[in-house]
Amino acid sequence: MSELSRRGVLAGILGIGIATGLSGCGLGENKKYLGDAAIASRESGLPKSGKTEYVNLTANLAEIDFGGITAKTWAYGNSVPGKILRVNKGDRLKVNFKNALPTGSSVHWHGLAIRNDMDGVPGVTSPEVTANGSFRYDFTVPDSGTYWFHPHSGTQLDRGLYAPLIVDDPQEVVKYDSEWIVMLDDWSDGISKNPDEIFSSLLDGTGVSSDMGSMGT
Repeated sequence: MSELSRRGVLAGILGIGIATGLSGCGLGENKKYLGDAAIASRESGLPKSGKTEYVNLTANLAEIDFGGITAKTWAYGNSVPGKILRVNKGDRLKVNFKNALPTGSSVHWHGLAIRNDMDGVPGVTSPEVTANGSFRYDFTVPDSGTYWFHPHSGTQLDRGLYAPLIVDDPQEVVKYDSEWIVMLDDWSDGISKNPDEIFSSLLDGTGVSSDMGSMGT
C-alpha cells in the first residue's frame, strides 16, 4: 500500500467535506424541478400566521475589524456573521436580495423545508443571481428551529456570507435567563489567501501546509 501524504489526506478530507455539505443542502443524484402546481399544493397546506416579514439583504464587499485586524472580504451588510434574521413559524418571508458582488451569488436557507423554487441552489432549484442583480425570495416558513443562510455559489460561504436564521414557535413556552446565538468559523480571507486560492492550491497540490496554517488564524 502506498504511503498517504499529509497533502493527500487533507485534500481528501476537504473533498468529503464539500460532498457532505452539498448533500446536506439538498444536492443529490436525483435532481428534480418541481412544477408550479406541486409547489402551490404544498404551500396551501402549510400553517400560516397571517403575518408577512419584509427584509432587505445585500451581499457586498466589506472591511471587517477582527479585534484590530482589518480584513477585506464579502459580507451581508457590514458585519460577519450577518444580522440575525428572526421570524415566527407560519410567517411569510419576503427577502429582497441585492447582489452587489463582482460575481453571481445566491441565498440558500439551510435546513428549511421550503418551496423548491426559493431554495437558492443555482442549477438545481433556482437560478444564480447575477452580479449587480436582484431577486425576491418569497416563501412561508414551515418549521421552528435554529437555522442559517448562506450562498450556494463556489466558496462564497467560506468568506463572510452567512448569518443565523431563528424561527420561533409562538405556541412554545420557553424559559431562560439569557439567549446566546453563536456562529464559529476559521478565517483566512483578507488576512492571507482567500478561500478560492486555498481551494485551488489543494486541488493542484501546492502549498497545503502554509494554507492550512493560515486558515486557523
